Amino acid sequence: MPLRRKLLLAMLIPAVLLVLVGAIGLYSLRHLEQAAGRILADNYRSIQETRNMERTLRRLESASDAQAPSARTQLTSEFEQSLRRCEGNITESGETAVLQRIRSAWDGLRAVDVRGRASDVDALYDDLDALVSLNERAMIAYEAETRRVARVMLAAVTGSALAAMVALAFFAIASAQRISLPVTQVADRLHLALNPIEAAQAAEQDADVDEIARLRRELDALLLRLQRYEDEHNRKLDHLQGRLAFVMNEVLEGLVLLDGDHEVLSMNRVAREILAPGGAEGARLDALVLRDDVRQALAPMLSGERQTERDLGELRFEIDGEERIYRPRVLTVTGADSSVHGYLLLFWDVTEQRRFEESRRRFISMLSHQLKTPMTSLSMAVHLLREGLGEASAAQAELMSIATESCSSLSSLISDLIEASREVTPDLALRRQRVDLMRLLRSALRPLVPQADEKSVSLVFVAGDESLFATVDPVKFPWVVTNIAGNALRYTGPGGRIEVGVRQAEGLLIVTVADTGAGISSENLARIFDPYVSLEPEPKPGSHGLGLAIAREIVEAHGGQIEAHSEVGRGTEFVIRLPT
Repeated sequence: MPLRRKLLLAMLIPAVLLVLVGAIGLYSLRHLEQAAGRILADNYRSIQETRNMERTLRRLESASDAQAPSARTQLTSEFEQSLRRCEGNITESGETAVLQRIRSAWDGLRAVDVRGRASDVDALYDDLDALVSLNERAMIAYEAETRRVARVMLAAVTGSALAAMVALAFFAIASAQRISLPVTQVADRLHLALNPIEAAQAAEQDADVDEIARLRRELDALLLRLQRYEDEHNRKLDHLQGRLAFVMNEVLEGLVLLDGDHEVLSMNRVAREILAPGGAEGARLDALVLRDDVRQALAPMLSGERQTERDLGELRFEIDGEERIYRPRVLTVTGADSSVHGYLLLFWDVTEQRRFEESRRRFISMLSHQLKTPMTSLSMAVHLLREGLGEASAAQAELMSIATESCSSLSSLISDLIEASREVTPDLALRRQRVDLMRLLRSALRPLVPQADEKSVSLVFVAGDESLFATVDPVKFPWVVTNIAGNALRYTGPGGRIEVGVRQAEGLLIVTVADTGAGISSENLARIFDPYVSLEPEPKPGSHGLGLAIAREIVEAHGGQIEAHSEVGRGTEFVIRLPT
């Protein structure tokens, strides 16, 4: 709350308290005055009516016989009316008995000549005097009581006023303390932060100083300190910017910093040689004189639309007397509210990467050709051995059949390597055929049966009697199941079970591979399909972490999906969904 509002409230509360005390006093006195006035008015009214009855009674006594009966009747009516008013205005406890005697005496005299009833008339006069005296005494008593109550009320109002003044004094002291304490504390903290050694001595010296003036002094000192800090910070920032500019100019990549309107804020040496040899700071990107291939690569940026993070092709430039290959990439600089603050245009040097890919392509090409000849010899040898085993046992025949199929698969793989070596960035090429998926997978799992028997693990293929056909690559798709089942054999102990199933549901072919092995933790489950990821602290020989990455790539190339569900200690299940 602002200090001005606090002071206003501090002044408003005492004013309200004083008004409240005054209102209570005025209300009490006014109420007392009204009550006393009503009581005295009632007594005075009774006295007036009694005096009227006395006058009427005397006129009746002095009335002669010659007067008209109507005059006597009028006097009788006036007496009767005054008596009724007194009966209707009883204010004292003794009035009822006196009025009853007056009523009784008047009823006896009303019908006769009062002049002949002197004793009764005197008694009536005495009762009327008694009624007057009763109301006069009551008025005197009410007056005394009113004065006493007035003194009490005056004392109460005076006491309330004194109490209010004392409360206001305490309130003023507390308010002053409450208002000045935060100001003093802030000033003390500022002084302690700025002058920790002189804090105690300064606190004693400033005990009687105006708090606001002291706070202003400390704030001025703080502002001076902040100004010095800002100057030092700017000096360090300039130094850091100089170092950053040096680093930007020394890196082999081209860096261009743009604002949200594609205006060039800064660029390093490599980017300047690519985009604008003469310099381009302060100019818009679309206003630069660019090579045709550069303008074509940067066309998405030059369109003026909001850019997402992406690559913009490849460019070749001669930098420092050597041809380099650059891949432009735009990075969006956003704020906390997701608004675009600018862009970073990065010309990534991929020369060494391209050289490595070329070397790898040549190596794969050479290796593929070198493997083709021994693979042909190996296939022929297996064929001759199979023909020579005329009376082979069932187990030997099974092994020869597996060896024959493996040779065929390896020959197809070598052919794929030869085809892939012809491309710099080969894609996963599929040769799809309409095949019986259950028969294909059953044949693919046959080489794993001896390994499962050796580890005392049950490898079961669960499928119905009916054939389920799918359009898949008959060589590459079995790799998916054999890679997953091979991993399951690695992590399933003796007595475990690996179950492979195929079914059709919701227009999809669903292949499941479930095991009862060690399971996978939730933090590792999200990255098992990443290449070169091994869940073992020391990977076993021959385990490169590529099996599941290749499996996902093959499934997605078939237009399908693969996912894994696992729980530590309870096994893992892989689910593959393929279009029919």
